[in-house]
Amino acid sequence: MKIALALAAALLLTAQTPAAPDPRRPTPTLDSVPPDLPALTRPAVLIVSKTNGYRHDSIAQAVPAIEAVVKARGWSSFATENAAVFNPGQLAQFDVIVFANASGDIYTPDQRAAFQAWIAKGGGFVGLHSAGDGSHPDWFVKMRGNGQFTGHPGGADQFQTGDLIVTDRRHPATRALPAIWPWTDEYYSWDAPPAADAHILVRLDETKMRLTPKLQMGDHALIWWRCEGRARIFYSALGHKAEAWADAAHIKMLDGAIGWAARREGAGCD
Repeated sequence: MKIALALAAALLLTAQTPAAPDPRRPTPTLDSVPPDLPALTRPAVLIVSKTNGYRHDSIAQAVPAIEAVVKARGWSSFATENAAVFNPGQLAQFDVIVFANASGDIYTPDQRAAFQAWIAKGGGFVGLHSAGDGSHPDWFVKMRGNGQFTGHPGGADQFQTGDLIVTDRRHPATRALPAIWPWTDEYYSWDAPPAADAHILVRLDETKMRLTPKLQMGDHALIWWRCEGRARIFYSALGHKAEAWADAAHIKMLDGAIGWAARREGAGCD
């Protein structure tokens, strides 16, 4: 009887004790007070890493790596997790917005409208890794330019080394890459390839990968660009692991993507 009572008490205590918060699944929040911006010189890059979806540990490495790329160009940047920066006055001070593993629907209606208006005026956008996951609203997916996220390998197959086929080496983001680029990452899949107006830069060679039928795409694009009106939109699915943000080839690719999005290099969206 005593054992049964003790067991019942333990179960009751467990039921009443709230589970510890999961740092990779933060409670979604919306921001209302914009951040204070430093003095910015142009070109200027806004780095957003707010997560109302899955939070990647590698944000800690991604943000300073992007800041270093921008600084090396002699440009200015501002990094934030405050989505209230999406307001007309503050967005007007930036030439490029980079999503550094940002996730989820992070906008109030006014913030969404400000972001969309900034894009409509021809701003440049670079989305990285989880900017391609399934947590984003439909209008953002349309801007990104491909299908709905269907997942990535799990368990022992989550991180695999594959061959990335660089199909266009003329773009500023890919001109320094080898034709076949060995890379280790968590590979995303979607239910449709990039839209017909997208220009695919890098594909995954699926023949050497362990992918379930749900994750097999055949034409498995991982990096592409497209135009949203005059806006230059760039997406790369790479960058889950912290090591990616110290990899010289990856950083060079990112530098070219930001230069292109800022209209300082390359062509398109005129």
